[in-house]
Parts: sequence; C-alpha cells; structure tokens
Amino acid sequence: MALPLFSTTSKLLKGPNDATSDIESEVSKALLDLEANTDLSSALRGLYFVGAEEIVIRDDKIAVVIHIPVPLQKLYHKIQGRLVRELEKKLSGKHVIFLAKRRILSKPTRHSRNLSKQKRPRSRTLTAVHEAILDDLVYPAEICGKRKRVKLDGSQQLKVHLEKSAAINTETKLDTFMSVYKKLTGKDVVFEYVE
Repeated sequence: MALPLFSTTSKLLKGPNDATSDIESEVSKALLDLEANTDLSSALRGLYFVGAEEIVIRDDKIAVVIHIPVPLQKLYHKIQGRLVRELEKKLSGKHVIFLAKRRILSKPTRHSRNLSKQKRPRSRTLTAVHEAILDDLVYPAEICGKRKRVKLDGSQQLKVHLEKSAAINTETKLDTFMSVYKKLTGKDVVFEYVE
C-alpha cells in the first residue's frame, strides 16, 4: 500500500497515483502564499486539504468547495472566517466553502460482504453525512430549525432556518449554499432567517 503524498511545497494531501486538478493546485498555491505572507501563518502551519472542486452556481458565479479531513475540522473552524475572506480575494471572487470529507457506508444486509462484522457507526449513515454537510456548509451560522415539505408529486423540499445574527455574513451566499447542497446530495433546500 502506497502512502499518501504530502510535501512542504503543497497543502494538498493525495495518493501518489491521483491526479491533481487545476483548482486543487490553485488552492494549494493560495494557501501556501497565505501561510508565508500573512498573520495566519502560525494557524495554517499544520493544516492541509484532501481535495477541491468547482461548482457552477449561475453563468457568472462559481463556488470552490475545499474538502478537509474530519480530524482537522476544529482547527479550520478557528480561522475559517478570515481564511475564507482571504481565499476569496486570491481566487478572484469565487465563493469558498470548506467541507469535511466524510464517508457513507452502505446499509448492511444479510448478503453484504462486511468482513469485520462491526456495526455501522451512526456518523457513516447517509442521513448523518447529509446533516453534517449542511452544518459545514453554513458554518459560521447556526441552524435553528428544519422543516421538510412533501409536495403532492412526492418531491421533498427542506427548509432550513438560520439565525438572524448570521445574515450579515451569509446573506449573499444563500444561492451558493443551495446549489452546492443540491449538487452534493441531490436534495432541494431553501434557507430562511428567523429571529
């Protein structure tokens, strides 16, 4: 088994056979530049990411989703507000979103080939991963409540209530949140602010 490739000249951690996309190298370069030239350098020193992708929101707007390892998520949360602002400047105005890289394990059946005979952890279920993606997506804001609306044709729409105090930071990104969540999970979501 080959070990993942990580160097001091890159903030990207990938396997040696995995190809690096243009956006991943651009994000890695921007993070290295921030580590070298800003007061975020001490906070960014041990941090890395495992992937990045571009998601088209509208014709004129693109979001960059940066996947980070789950164990480093708390460290990223400490500096996420400033880091997102700096990266948005460096990536020419694209919205930047940090999501933890989570894995969904399939539901065990009688005929599944689960050799370890361990019970599937709740954090690896589809529902738990989708909830965690939603929490990561709106991070500086807190989710106050959720409502699921089932329409007559059987389609479902999730209404997420965010706290009003976070409207200053997240108001311009609501369409980005909706598009990214739809692309990653296939579910419709609408965001609203409550008092």
